[in-house]
Amino acid sequence: MTDEQKYMVADKVKNALGNLIVSIEQPRPNRIYVVIHQDNFPEAIRIVHEDLGGKLCTSTALDVRDAVELIYHLELPEDMVVCNVKTLVAKPELRVGSCANFFPATDWIEREMSEMYGVTFENHPDPRHLLLPDGWPEGNFPMRCDYPQRPDAFDEQLPDIYQKDRK
Repeated sequence: MTDEQKYMVADKVKNALGNLIVSIEQPRPNRIYVVIHQDNFPEAIRIVHEDLGGKLCTSTALDVRDAVELIYHLELPEDMVVCNVKTLVAKPELRVGSCANFFPATDWIEREMSEMYGVTFENHPDPRHLLLPDGWPEGNFPMRCDYPQRPDAFDEQLPDIYQKDRK
């Protein structure tokens, strides 16, 4: 596929997502960036996955000032283009619909982002802890900017098993 043909893939994505799109850009032939409002995020992912054949490559979460930015990187194999679908999940609620019910590949990454960033994925089929141990203090999200950088800043909140190793 030529670069000219790849640039036309953004039009295909625009047509599929329609008014769900907040913004879209294609700075390089093989990369499309689509911003979606958090209320429409699961529907946009469903369309890119089911209608456009998008395969999940990876997902990214970033703690930004007033939100957590979620980016699902989906390859469109027929077009040899990666479509990055982005949304901002507003703080302090940090609630967004889950994609795991219709897109099983997102199951574990949503569980990880929930534990590490505090994002609640509504209607997730299996919201159990994935990485953090049982007894991890509520409200402590290790990848968030507000997480204490000095472990002694929350020693009294750590489970006993961690206390023993630190003395």
